[in-house]
Amino acid sequence: ASCFEYGDQRGTFNGSALMAAIGSAVVETVARPEFLATVAATGDYLAQNLRELSAALGHGEVRGRGLLLALQLNGLDASKVVQSALDRGLLINAPRPDTLRFMPALNVTRTDIDRMRELLEGVLREG
Repeated sequence: ASCFEYGDQRGTFNGSALMAAIGSAVVETVARPEFLATVAATGDYLAQNLRELSAALGHGEVRGRGLLLALQLNGLDASKVVQSALDRGLLINAPRPDTLRFMPALNVTRTDIDRMRELLEGVLREG
């Protein structure tokens, strides 16, 4: 289905058979109950890890839902934390000067989260 007239929407991959197949595969995967249950459980695991880390290092609340979470920092510049994390191979962002945002892929593993926590803890301890 298309809501555009010819020429309204331009792009290299728009409307190709490959993009249609990819979109279909994503919808089929996300629609599987076990996939979404795993995503929810992994989100809980990430939130728990962030809450534990925050409590141990004296930072603020963990907000959000699922795998889209934020951590309130106390006394640290979030943009500097983001850069230090990136230098270690951890990609996060700072939507506010005192807040970190976490938004991993839906297929993130607990092992990935454990590694993230290890890297982030090192960055936060350095301040």
